[in-house]
This record gives sequence, C-alpha cells and structure tokens, in this order.
Amino acid sequence: MIRFTFLLMFFALLCGCGSRRSEADIERGRQAVSAALDAWKANEPSAKLKSLPDPVEFSEELRSTHALLDYTLGNVDASDKDVIRYTVTLKLKDKKGKLTDREVVYAVALKSPVVVARDPYY
Repeated sequence: MIRFTFLLMFFALLCGCGSRRSEADIERGRQAVSAALDAWKANEPSAKLKSLPDPVEFSEELRSTHALLDYTLGNVDASDKDVIRYTVTLKLKDKKGKLTDREVVYAVALKSPVVVARDPYY
C-alpha cells in the first residue's frame, strides 16, 4: 500500500510539474494582456498592437458594444501546454451608460504575434 501511494504521489508530481510554464513566459503573456486591454481602454485600434516590439493580436467582441473603464488582472493558470490563462475583472460601460463588472478569462498563445483571445470555456 505504501508503494502504491508513493507511486501515485510521484505520478501526480510529474504531471503537475511537466506542463508548467516559465516565469518569463507568464510575464510575456501578462504584458500582452495588459497591452491589449490598455489599447482598448484608450480606444486605440487593435491593429496598433501589431506594431509593438512584441506584437499582439487581440480580438474582443465587447469592444463594439462597451468601453473599458478599468481592469484588474487576477489569477494565472499556466498548466496548459498551448495557452496561459489570465483571469481579468473588466469594468465596462455600455452604449447606454450602464456600468458593469465582468470577470473573463483570456487565453494567451505565445506565438509571433502573441495571440490574446477570450477563452470561450470560462
């Protein structure tokens, strides 16, 4: 029984550590999310993000219906090998002036350009 428990713990440790991203990757993704949201907040076109030193591709359907007043970066999930997920609380104002807070998750693919997109599963 002890050997079985040890093997389970060892396997769990391997699974948990094998797909974790480096701090540099996590920070690169965080900078991409911040750049994308700062551009939205400043009402700059998404195309401008492609001219950054580390280009970003950002498509957010809420841009057409809401202004971004502020945002707060939250938890980071770097366990997926394909994307890093960033939880963000958005302070939004719709075209009628109604204010809302919405929690969303952005999935970031560290490609060139870095792709920032809302994760449809969260």
